Amino acid sequence: MFRLIPILIMLVGLSTISSAQQAIPPPRLAEDICSCMGSINPASDDRTFDLAVRHCLNTAMRAHSGEVIELMRRFPAQDRRFYLLGLLLGSSLDKSCPQYPWVKDRLRTMPNSAADVGPNT
Repeated sequence: MFRLIPILIMLVGLSTISSAQQAIPPPRLAEDICSCMGSINPASDDRTFDLAVRHCLNTAMRAHSGEVIELMRRFPAQDRRFYLLGLLLGSSLDKSCPQYPWVKDRLRTMPNSAADVGPNT
């Protein structure tokens, strides 16, 4: 349904929003992602950790697909709507999710090969 690799990269990327400051992701989406991230074992190996984060994103996107689509419709002229979605979610999680900073830091330090786990997301 959604390609989550770009979203994963966006969440790890910048957490500031420039052109999309007026848009806010659905609060339940961010809450569900945060709740799921709280269940991730920080001691897991890189591949397991990466798959757990992807699982959180997949589950939340699937549960809130209507809200995500509506949010993305606010940016019809943007060719990088997934990037903007990632910025919005990252900013929201930075403000409201206590476990997001360590998840983000862990993802930043992981080698790229851990992210190449194939389509089993």
